[in-house]
Amino acid sequence: MSDGPAVGVDACPAGWVASVRDADGLRVETHESFASVAEAYPEGRILVDIPIGLPAGSRRRCDEVASDLLGCRGISVFYPPSERAVERDDYDAASDAHRADVGYGLSRQAFHIREEIREIAEVAGDGYDGRIREAHPELCFAGLNGQPIAYAKSGERGRRLRRALLSDAVEGAEAAYADALERYPRSAVGRDDVLDAMVLAVAAAAPSLSTAPPDPDGDEPRIYYLGFAVRGP
Repeated sequence: MSDGPAVGVDACPAGWVASVRDADGLRVETHESFASVAEAYPEGRILVDIPIGLPAGSRRRCDEVASDLLGCRGISVFYPPSERAVERDDYDAASDAHRADVGYGLSRQAFHIREEIREIAEVAGDGYDGRIREAHPELCFAGLNGQPIAYAKSGERGRRLRRALLSDAVEGAEAAYADALERYPRSAVGRDDVLDAMVLAVAAAAPSLSTAPPDPDGDEPRIYYLGFAVRGP
């Protein structure tokens, strides 16, 4: 673990939900902006579930590798908009720009996080391995589980398993989860948002992390995660 707190961050209706693991334990809080998170925690590592570095000419290799690693849960990986597309505030115009840039249309899910992508870029810049790093919650949960979780976190079975994995990984996880749900309405912070932020905080505290792809070029985007053994067919 790096010096300072370990922070996991996910976008939510309220803005940003941050799970913080430090000497005081594990807690969950909200921030209106990502800059506020970075300012609150100027030391330590921040993992965020928002793309850092956008595609140009083709899809990002990190997204393709992450999808392959997750197998049946690969649908949880979506491909971010190109640099031109992220500046378009009309979906059709953004999708057209994205298709021209990378050869594919743009999903509405990816289109709707363009403002969050802009926020991250303003704070993190173009660095991929600095204090602020892109991560993927499902890859981190797979690391805790030893393999991808087949059940979606939106269902009770998948949610229960992820809560159990977090409780095994860090003391006070269940209490932090329950406290967050009590303090924030679902219209502001979803259950999934809390789980994702918490697992990213667990990963941020790890002494080392894996990357997708495992051999990124110096200027190539990468996704950090808790490593797990990839099983053969």
